[in-house]
Amino acid sequence: MNILKKFFTGSTTTASKKVVIVYVIFRAIAVFMLINQIPMQRWGDAFLLVLTLALFAVPQFVERVFKIEIPNLLELIIISFIFSSTILGELSDFYGYFKIWDTTLHTLNGFLAAGVGFSLVYLLNKNAEGINLSPLFLAIVTFCFSMTVGVMWEFFEYAGDRWMNLDMQKDRIVQQINSVSIGADGNDVYHIEDIQRTVIEGKDDSGNIIETVIDDGYLDIGIIDTMKDLFVNLLGAIVFSVLGYLYAHHDQKKYRFVRNFMPRKKRLK
Repeated sequence: MNILKKFFTGSTTTASKKVVIVYVIFRAIAVFMLINQIPMQRWGDAFLLVLTLALFAVPQFVERVFKIEIPNLLELIIISFIFSSTILGELSDFYGYFKIWDTTLHTLNGFLAAGVGFSLVYLLNKNAEGINLSPLFLAIVTFCFSMTVGVMWEFFEYAGDRWMNLDMQKDRIVQQINSVSIGADGNDVYHIEDIQRTVIEGKDDSGNIIETVIDDGYLDIGIIDTMKDLFVNLLGAIVFSVLGYLYAHHDQKKYRFVRNFMPRKKRLK
């Protein structure tokens, strides 16, 4: 927190310039990597880089279209989150090198999405005539908004794996499974435990049999990763929902740090 505080010490204009510098650096890295992927025909990676560049433009697009002002700290965290999840996580395999990388990002996603959801409803509550929503209702909507964003992201990961030949829903080796499909009558749950080895048979383009051996268990292809991501997203959503409730219900000065994660209407000049 001290680093971030020093980073944003000074005027709003100075802080905005620092955010722009980060924008430029991240975009330059993304463009450089995109240029390298095209000659190698890595279209899946190229798609991720194009998506990254598009996501980098979302905060500025939202500010212009909806005439709101995104706090510099929130904007920095958003673009750093995008960079960390796509370029570092997917393309540089930080998800493989650091097991906690994916968990941390999904927790942060739950927190940030809750902040955005809280801001939208809070602004509506403050600026629309005839509306006076309770702090508890604001917290519930905040939580639901964050979880919806988390679910939509898991849909995106599934689509990337299904149709773009990516591996966004990370595999995991498990030692036991439960299934009715391999049961004797197709109705009773068949339990297999202490799985030591799995052999997968496939065919190459010439029709030859290819065996893939998985030692120490069976390969789960994404359901555990998806449920873990949604659970930590839930934790992030709960944390900000509670903070949002306290901010709206109690002392706004005491919980004023919440404003760093709240977009607000632009002031008319």
